Amino acid sequence: MEAGVTTFLVFAVVATVFGVGSIIANRTLGAKRRQSYLQLTTYECGEEAEGEAQIDFPTQHYTFAIVFVAVDVLGFILALWGLTFRGVNSGWYPVFIAAAFTALAITGIYYALSGEKRWVV
Repeated sequence: MEAGVTTFLVFAVVATVFGVGSIIANRTLGAKRRQSYLQLTTYECGEEAEGEAQIDFPTQHYTFAIVFVAVDVLGFILALWGLTFRGVNSGWYPVFIAAAFTALAITGIYYALSGEKRWVV
């Protein structure tokens, strides 16, 4: 076998032995499990639930985050695409593909946010 395969197999065996050994040591030497009626309730920490769980949570920040991520991914993909076709002299076809991709992405962003216009300032 090659040195890389042997190293990987040794690492896999050591990781498996460590993982299984840790679980076995925890089961044999660790503290015994204690059962309580509080663990069957909604909150295992022992606190009783009070009031409503529904709050008015502002979602405007998530809208801006989604738009930022979508535009950032679009720019990243177009930058990598531009580096790929940098040396290719194939005329207008790559420019058309980039423009179509950008239009499709912007249309998708607009469609995703069309119901959320009241949140965008």
